[in-house]
Amino acid sequence: MGDYSFIFQTLFRGIGIAIAYWWTYLPLLLAFVLYELWMRYKAEEFVINITWSLLEIKPPPDVQKSPKIAENIFSALHSAYAGVAKFRERFFKGKLQFWYSFEIVGENGQIKFYIRTPQDLRNVVEAQIFAQYPEAEISVASDYVEELPRSLPNDEYDLFGAELIFTKEDAYPIKTYPFFEEESGKDEFKRTDPLAPLMESLSTLGPGEHIWLQLLARPTGGDWAKDAQAIVDKLAGKKAEAKANVIQKVVDGINALLPLGQAAPEKKEEKKEEPNVQKLTPGQRFLLEQVENKIAKLAFKCGYRLLYIAKKDVFNKTRPTGVTGMFKQMYSNNMNTFKPNLDTGTAPKGFLNWMFPSDKGFFADQQAYERKWKIYRKYKDREFADKVTILNTEELATLFHMPGLNVKAPLFPRVEAKKSQPPMGLPR
Repeated sequence: MGDYSFIFQTLFRGIGIAIAYWWTYLPLLLAFVLYELWMRYKAEEFVINITWSLLEIKPPPDVQKSPKIAENIFSALHSAYAGVAKFRERFFKGKLQFWYSFEIVGENGQIKFYIRTPQDLRNVVEAQIFAQYPEAEISVASDYVEELPRSLPNDEYDLFGAELIFTKEDAYPIKTYPFFEEESGKDEFKRTDPLAPLMESLSTLGPGEHIWLQLLARPTGGDWAKDAQAIVDKLAGKKAEAKANVIQKVVDGINALLPLGQAAPEKKEEKKEEPNVQKLTPGQRFLLEQVENKIAKLAFKCGYRLLYIAKKDVFNKTRPTGVTGMFKQMYSNNMNTFKPNLDTGTAPKGFLNWMFPSDKGFFADQQAYERKWKIYRKYKDREFADKVTILNTEELATLFHMPGLNVKAPLFPRVEAKKSQPPMGLPR
């Protein structure tokens, strides 16, 4: 009992000191809170003032090229990266790095491609698409999300939603389009398109069913590569340098102050063994090469959302499973793939779920409703995901490109006729 009384005495003494000297720390705490609120307010103000354009992209009638040409588009769009905003720009203007939203929409069996871009960057986006897909059609579209109720779920509609994140660190890449070409050949009619399973799933949607995929991409610099380099060193067999803890630093400081005769003996420096890549197994060497290849390319901070919305009388819980199957094919040789972020999923288990045989705890239904409403609102606003992933241009091109002729999904929209230059000599 004596030990507990000592703990309580210490606790109350600490509370008393905190109350007595509130004037020393409370102003600093209040200033910090006001600073955070101000920065958030200015950032929201900056975003509200951005003028957006939603472009619908209709693929050419005969895409006979690799998804690599889409990689060229993303590389060019990375030019919007303006570097890290200066403090005064963030403090007074709330300046943020612009971002794009690449969206694939399936509704009633029809499939559409959209790019939402800041109006100031619209010409850049259109020029890059026409440069790689000269026969494509681009038109300004009305926002399809406005065709459904402002807030969901409701008495008529239900929804399933998820934000997708990586299963491993950002440095590990997903399986990209070059692997599909190597496995099935470079001929357009033989090549396996990474988007083919998704196109087939979207084409089977019936009346009243909607599947929306949203890939948010914000250009970023090479700061993320510092953490990625640690993964490279680990895969190469290089031992991480041990960092001295606080206690060790204090001991070293005391030893430095001691007289020369009393100083602790110097430690002999251990010879650093350089990593030998030749000692790695073929699988380890392959993985190392893929990680280094990802780091070498331009990258974006990304968020990926998936929504399945349907009227309650036709709601099919297996629809999202068919869509997420596309991401499973992008896993290979201990690399990366996607998984749902359980913190934002629309099927929470509630509190103390382990107490119930159904694995559904207290307030599960209330949590599910709030999460559904929240992810639907974030999709409509194109708000960035709670947890971002790093995708380079090759990975983005794998996830968003114009499917080739081998994708035969019904109702897949394509330009009906090729464009050609007008004949010479026509009167103006």
